[in-house]
Order: sequence, then C-alpha cells, then structure tokens
Amino acid sequence: MLYRYMVFFIILGICIVGNLSLTPPCWAESLFQSTVETRLVVALRVGQAEVQKLVPPPWQVMPTPGGPLKDANLFVVFIDSFLVQDAQGKPDGRGVNRVVPFAVPAKHTQTGEMATVIIGGFMANLGDVPGPYKKYVGATIRREQTYKMANLESGVIEDFWEVRDTRGGSIELRVQYQQGFPLRAKSEQKIFSAVEPSFFRIYRTDTATDIAKSVPAGIDRMKNYQFSIVVPELNKLFDGTEQLVGIAAIPLYVRQIFLP
Repeated sequence: MLYRYMVFFIILGICIVGNLSLTPPCWAESLFQSTVETRLVVALRVGQAEVQKLVPPPWQVMPTPGGPLKDANLFVVFIDSFLVQDAQGKPDGRGVNRVVPFAVPAKHTQTGEMATVIIGGFMANLGDVPGPYKKYVGATIRREQTYKMANLESGVIEDFWEVRDTRGGSIELRVQYQQGFPLRAKSEQKIFSAVEPSFFRIYRTDTATDIAKSVPAGIDRMKNYQFSIVVPELNKLFDGTEQLVGIAAIPLYVRQIFLP
C-alpha cells in the first residue's frame, strides 16, 4: 500500500506541477516567495502536434506516463493564493493572487529531465503581468465555492471559476463533486517558461490532493462538470477534440519558491 501511494505521488507531482527531485540541487538558491493556496486542476488530452508548437526546444511534450492522470498533456490549473509572502515573510503586494496557468508536461531532449513548461495563462494581479514566466495575460478572475456537509460525513463541494481578459478570452469552469479523502505529499519541482526556455523556478511544496475524477483509474465522484474556454492563441488545442482525463482538487497547497 505504501509503495502504491509513493508511485502515485511521484506521478502526480510530475504531471501537475513539475518534476520530483530526489537528489540535492547542485545550484545556489535564494528564497523568493511563499504561498498558501488551493488549486483545482483540469487534466486534458489535446492534439500532441499542436501543443508541441507551443513548447520550445529543447523541450518535448511528454504526456503523463501513468497513474490517475495518464496520457494528459495539458493542465489548466486554477490557483487561489490566499496568502502570498515575500522572502522576509511580509505580504507580497496585496498578499493574495489568483492565477490560471496552462501547463505542459515535457522532457528535455538533451538531459532527459522531466519538468513542466508554462505556455500561457491569466493573472488577476495586473501589476505582475506578464508574470514570472512572461506568458500571463491580465484578466478578471472570479471564484465562487460552496461546501455542503454535516457532522463527520464527506461533503459535496461546488466550485465555479470565471476568467475574462481584455482581448476577448474567457474560461468558465463549474464542478460539483463528492469530497474524498485527500492524499498528502511533499515534493520539489522545477517549472520552466515557454518564452525563455532556460528560465525556471524551484517549488518545494506540501500538498493534500483529492482525485475527484480519473478516466484511467475509473474514479468518478463528479456530480456536475461544465468547462468552456475561448482563448484565441489556443483555438487549435480546444477544437472539440480535446478529452478530459481527470480533475484533481487540492485544498491544501503550501509552497516555497526559490530562484537558482
């Protein structure tokens, strides 16, 4: 059982936010920021050739090789950061942020390293646009969340996200699911930029993840799922052939961000 959970977390760490490092880093690091947030991850299978056009060399798109999100090659991550602190522990900016990045699992063709490349996204903090990965667009991001539960029973959660940018781009996501028992893990990841392929940030995270839906694993506690997206530069990815692989709810995501 323990081995199965370890394998699960290794796969989940790679496919959602980056690569899991099991060896000490060989570069100097400086703490840049700390966040406490919740996340909702929509894992999709889109056209491999089209998504590769958005990932620069030496990165090669590498769909998730196994686990509950097997074969996903694009992740839309809805991030609600309710505590953002700088390296000194003080509120960074307003101390909150909401971001919706588009993340692609990839492999470095020269080193074999597995990581995540950010190919775009939306950011509510207009002062930070285009963001650390130089691909975010300013937008209004609205979230509504409802919990229904009693005593010690698992609850039903409804989560609604609406994203609108000034160029006509939009995303709407509504999910309702039966809450499951989350699995806890710590990991270390590197996240790269599609604009500047050599730039990366290091994430050290402590997370609790609830897989609400997984087509490969046959998990389905979803009661309602509605997802629509209109983003001009991603039209060829969302042409009606995209497939839902799974949905991961992360009610606890504690992160330290380091720069190399």
